[in-house]
Amino acid sequence: MLARSTLAVSLGLLLVTSAWAEEKIDFARSILPLLSDKCFNCHGPDEASREAGLRLDDQESAYAELESGDRAIVPFNLAESGIIDRILTDDPDIKMPPPELGKSITPEELELLKSWIDQGAEWSGHWAFESPELSPAPNASSPWRSANSIDQFVHAKLRAANLAPAQRANKETLIRRVTLDLTGLPPSIAEVDEFLADASPNAYEKVVNRLLDSVRYGEHMGRIWLDAARYADTHGLHLDNERSVWPYRNWVIDAFNRNLPFDEFTVQQLAGDLLPAPSLDQRIATGFNRCNVTTSEGGSIDEEYYVRYAVDRVETTSTVWMGLTAGCAACHDHKFDPLTQREFYQLFSYFYSLTEKAMDGNALLPPPSVKAPSRLDTIHRNNLETQRAAVEKQLAELHANIDYQDASNDIVLRSLTKLERTWFDDSLPGVVQTSGDGESAWKYVEAPDHPVFSGKNSTRQQSDGLSQQYFEKAKQKLKVGTHDRFFTYVYLDPKNPPETIQLQFHRDSWDHRAYWGADKGYNAGKKGTTNHHMGDLPATGEWVRLEVPAGDVGLSVGNEIDGWSFAQSNGTVYWDKSGIISVLPLNSSQLESLNLWTQFREQVRHPALPSEIQAVLDVKSAERSADQQASLRKHFFEQVHPSFSTSFKQPLADQASLNQQLAELEKSIPATLVMEDLQEPRQAHVLERGEYTLPREKVDSQTPEWILPRDESGPANRLGLAQWLVNPKHPLTARVTVNRYWQHFFGTGLVKTSEDFGIQGEYPSHPELLDWLALDFIRSGWNTKRMHKQIVMSMTYQQSSHFGPDKLAVDPENRLLARGPSYRLDAEVIRDQALSVSGLLVGTIGGKSVRPYQPPGLWKPVGFGGSNTSVFKQDDGPNLYRRSMYTFWKRTAPPPSMSTFDAPDRETCQVRRARTNTPLQALVLMNDVQFVEAAREFAVRVLTEGGDDVETRLIFAFRTATSRRPTDTEIQRLKQLLVEYQTIFEKSPEAAEAIISNGDSKPNGDVDPTELSAWTIITHLLLNLSETVSKA
Repeated sequence: MLARSTLAVSLGLLLVTSAWAEEKIDFARSILPLLSDKCFNCHGPDEASREAGLRLDDQESAYAELESGDRAIVPFNLAESGIIDRILTDDPDIKMPPPELGKSITPEELELLKSWIDQGAEWSGHWAFESPELSPAPNASSPWRSANSIDQFVHAKLRAANLAPAQRANKETLIRRVTLDLTGLPPSIAEVDEFLADASPNAYEKVVNRLLDSVRYGEHMGRIWLDAARYADTHGLHLDNERSVWPYRNWVIDAFNRNLPFDEFTVQQLAGDLLPAPSLDQRIATGFNRCNVTTSEGGSIDEEYYVRYAVDRVETTSTVWMGLTAGCAACHDHKFDPLTQREFYQLFSYFYSLTEKAMDGNALLPPPSVKAPSRLDTIHRNNLETQRAAVEKQLAELHANIDYQDASNDIVLRSLTKLERTWFDDSLPGVVQTSGDGESAWKYVEAPDHPVFSGKNSTRQQSDGLSQQYFEKAKQKLKVGTHDRFFTYVYLDPKNPPETIQLQFHRDSWDHRAYWGADKGYNAGKKGTTNHHMGDLPATGEWVRLEVPAGDVGLSVGNEIDGWSFAQSNGTVYWDKSGIISVLPLNSSQLESLNLWTQFREQVRHPALPSEIQAVLDVKSAERSADQQASLRKHFFEQVHPSFSTSFKQPLADQASLNQQLAELEKSIPATLVMEDLQEPRQAHVLERGEYTLPREKVDSQTPEWILPRDESGPANRLGLAQWLVNPKHPLTARVTVNRYWQHFFGTGLVKTSEDFGIQGEYPSHPELLDWLALDFIRSGWNTKRMHKQIVMSMTYQQSSHFGPDKLAVDPENRLLARGPSYRLDAEVIRDQALSVSGLLVGTIGGKSVRPYQPPGLWKPVGFGGSNTSVFKQDDGPNLYRRSMYTFWKRTAPPPSMSTFDAPDRETCQVRRARTNTPLQALVLMNDVQFVEAAREFAVRVLTEGGDDVETRLIFAFRTATSRRPTDTEIQRLKQLLVEYQTIFEKSPEAAEAIISNGDSKPNGDVDPTELSAWTIITHLLLNLSETVSKA
């Protein structure tokens, strides 16, 4: 057995060596990944971890003479190439790679390395860091009748591997595949039949054009982008509260639907706020970089989180646009790619000077944010503003036509007629009689030993802390009139003054308070009429009259009080005569005088005037400006003058109504998080080991020159960064983007590691095709829809996904593309498909996130007290059946059914989803209420739309779910199953009821429950088919 194994290895090496001897070895494809994986840890870009002064990522260093006199690599000379000796030695002290790393060179890799040196050790840069090169499409004969350039590149690879492409898929498969890929929803039977009936040469292209024009296209492509944007509806840390960023999601959908060029799509998301005179849409687009995880946890340190947020934004931007694992350079120079730690913090600097706070306050809208009206909101607002402008014009004309002379212009209103009613003095009972269990607790003192204002007595209160004297339920109540003020006399002991004095008035409750001094009375800390601050404490050692306008404590004309309280915090206070003052209002003839009314309102502040008018009256008349005088005049004519105010009444009511409608509209308009830079940028530093507490060298915003020098004439901010990324000469952006597009349609990118185009990433399966696509994308004006159309119109995409064992043996992952794509659908598409075929899907575009079914209690284990997402509250009605991209995404507990099907948690940027196959997925499809309910409603459709006989209904159901006709065998098996379950449910009506009672929607009452439940089993089975949940 051992001899056989040794012989097999020897033959394998012989064959491999022979092949390499015949074929020129490509350094970038075969040698650089080997050196990166096995050697760069100690001999790569990271200077801090480099040993023996040897760099194997740099040609000059790799070929140079070392201190020992040896050279690691000597072209054409294996004997002098020290790297080979170090690999072959048995001495563990000098063997490379060191045994403890667990990365030994395999025999095949050693032979590859030796052959490369023998061939002259030709060096080249990493393919992804070199500018794309436009290779002409291979002029190879193709079995496909209508091959495009993509097909020419693919077919050349297939021929080299002695593989033939698959036949074109049948039309049913094609329309299902392309409809799912472009819209995320299955085609209807009517759409399938229309395509089948269309025999024109461009029938398929017409389908593609229709799908690209569908609003569902923007939803589907937007949903994929949201993975990269790490979009979610909660902050992600600590309380994980809700936050409002869903208008950004609307923007993404709309951007795809209107085919916003990808370069503009990039600039607006990274720096829309920095564009000249940015539009609201461009500002909303910057929500891309407000989607990161944030916190407001107690004890958190601001600077730590400013750093975390900026690091996240560098990592996200680098992954999405450049396919680089830049985060590896946050603590040290990148181990494999030429990105230094200094360059990382230069990128970091672009995102380090935002106006956002480090602590998000657990708020729905941690600033900065903007209002994000919908198109309908904007139309409604414009209509209301137009109406308001017309009313304001009418008011201006009324003012212009007023002919007014003030007959009393020279009269001075020297005094007002006042009525002062003393409610109590000297003693209780007296004027005030308490009723029943009314309280009365007074401490009287007499003159001359203690201060008394009037009569013989005053009431004295000495307090250590907060105390009060009060009565309530007085038989003779005190009624408030127009302009009324409460008054009292108070004496503060100069030897023991209080910190606070307070008057409280009882009308149903004591929530009518006024205080002087410190806010230490009853209801301290509250503002408004329940605790109105009147000013500083009065002077000590003398009697002072205090007055409180009734309106200031929330008492209106006609209100009656039946209780009064003197309260204080600490000190000694004497209280005496108290009551209410009424001022007689001006008569009708006096109200025709602006002069008399102004003087009157200068002395009488209640009822309250509009604040801007009161502010003018508070200014001495001789010091008022012309504008202030005009505002008084305007208010007088509109609200006071007996005859003029009548003509203003209706226009003012209209204006008030329109203002109210506009205010309510503005209140209903959602807001969303946006980016905004500080006026003075923060200084960024290289952080030792990535620690925010260890700032070292200062750095400014700059891009890595080894990728592409930045145009120094452009802005050195996020706008400059975005423009650099979409510079047509940038080697990465277009490649990375078209590779993700390819990944979407074929399941795997031309570069499998779509998140890593660095040296540790995979070499492209079709490098010339990748470059051709990237350059074509740029030449097209970064036209996303055109690129998508080009891919789906290729015969490569249109191939059948059927294959035999020969293709499976040669290319199990279909990297050479000898067959069409076939893989399980994404989580959201599986759910949306079930809703679509059932007829439950609600097609509303955009809007706030919704909360469909999920098992109870899932949010509680990750919830905190005070969090507004600690308890899941399920929506009802249409919100249960929206597309999955609108599902509320709580980061600490993502939607469980979608997580089961590999949806990411959205805490970090994801550009390539995992695709697993687990029993839990089958359990979701079989038992989740959303799928069981969808199966029932699908069954209702079958029974009401699918025809009158069983076979016709089965064909309708099968075509609706899979887009193809069932075979005779499939029909027979489904018939048998239907009969079986009809029998079961006839015997067990309760089981039938249990099946059809799932979900909030109610089953069709016109359909027999036994029949409906049996057909629900059939439709449930169809929704569970591998063919249904896969793209083939």
